[in-house]
Amino acid sequence: MTSMKLLWLLILPVLSSAVCAENFDARILFAEAAMQSDEGKTYEKLVRESTWDADSECFEASTKIRAASGHYQLVATIDLDGKAKMVEVRPINHYSSCVAIWFANNRFPKPPRNGWPVRLEVNIQP
Repeated sequence: MTSMKLLWLLILPVLSSAVCAENFDARILFAEAAMQSDEGKTYEKLVRESTWDADSECFEASTKIRAASGHYQLVATIDLDGKAKMVEVRPINHYSSCVAIWFANNRFPKPPRNGWPVRLEVNIQP
């Protein structure tokens, strides 16, 4: 029985970290920390600039159906091929969902490292 308890004590931190990695707020904090480095600041600017057109298109589409909420946060990781993975937005609405779909289907510049976390926070007022 003691060896089984020891096994669970070893497995529990691994399982806990996997659950935390999926937590939106934890992912936001992780991406914010990555943005503090010089390479993070440079990469965040590249990603942000590449989303401007999609952001304005999605906002316009949302205002046409009167579903515009001008604020959202997006978090994702970018692989070495520039593909966004694990794209998630909050709050979920027409506008943020539109940007998330665009984000997931486009390529970005090569990140400093594989699985680079990015965070975008947008607050556009109509």
